[in-house]
Amino acid sequence: MRNKKLIALLIVVLLLVVIVVVCGATFLVRHVDAYSYYENPQIELYDKNVIAASGIKNNSSMFFVDEAEVKQRVEQAYPEIGVVNVKRSFPDRVTINYVIYEKLYQFQNGNKYYQCYSSGKIGSESDSLLPGYFTVKPAGSTSAAVGKYFQDNNGKDRWYVDKIIAFLRSKGMIDYQINELIGFIDLRRAGYVYIRTNAGCSIEIHDNGGDFAAMLDRGFAVYAKTDPSFTDVVKVHGLIKVYPNLSDGAGDPIRCVYLKHNAAQDGDSVYTDDGYYARHYDTVEN
Repeated sequence: MRNKKLIALLIVVLLLVVIVVVCGATFLVRHVDAYSYYENPQIELYDKNVIAASGIKNNSSMFFVDEAEVKQRVEQAYPEIGVVNVKRSFPDRVTINYVIYEKLYQFQNGNKYYQCYSSGKIGSESDSLLPGYFTVKPAGSTSAAVGKYFQDNNGKDRWYVDKIIAFLRSKGMIDYQINELIGFIDLRRAGYVYIRTNAGCSIEIHDNGGDFAAMLDRGFAVYAKTDPSFTDVVKVHGLIKVYPNLSDGAGDPIRCVYLKHNAAQDGDSVYTDDGYYARHYDTVEN
């Protein structure tokens, strides 16, 4: 009886091996496609580059296509590209869906300036600030190598910048519009995020335990009211201060105040945005 069970088991194993071998020989990669939903003048070249960098060989087994490895190869070869997914369509097709990021912001590290794609990867370096990017003034340490991320996944500065970009994209803005909207983001003052817009108005969020995304939304909602066109560069001066409402029994968890130039007192000085920034941020060391 034991021998019969052993023989039956060996037969099952042998059949599985035969099935794997047959499938491996039958389901071979015949077609590798790449596509992106975003328009780009060089899209056909990008398609070819993504396919070449993927490392997927024709006539290799469909079962040996490792999606994580394909993603890593492509993104290491092209820091401006992000692989969304790698799809195997049996019997013989592999499709790579990707996005092309634009360079969006820059930061200083030592005597160099580094320009980042909206993904957070560094795309280039320069000896001075370049036009066409908003500036980030980080509080923490940053990378200084093209192809690396601005900060690793645990970097608080990168978290803030990613949140701000994602929020503005949720409002229908694309990368170049975000760049036109923001002048710089200063993260050096502990617990505060200061966003200077190119329209001349600033938003300061005091992040001390509140819902940052909700506070960001509130601050930009006030900004949109002061500038109905929202994305147009017009002179809207003043400072929007957003912070958690920590009062007991507060119905609204967020407080938001819009201070116009010369309309409020800040200590013994008449309020101006530049003066406020100079006192609270310009003196902060990197």
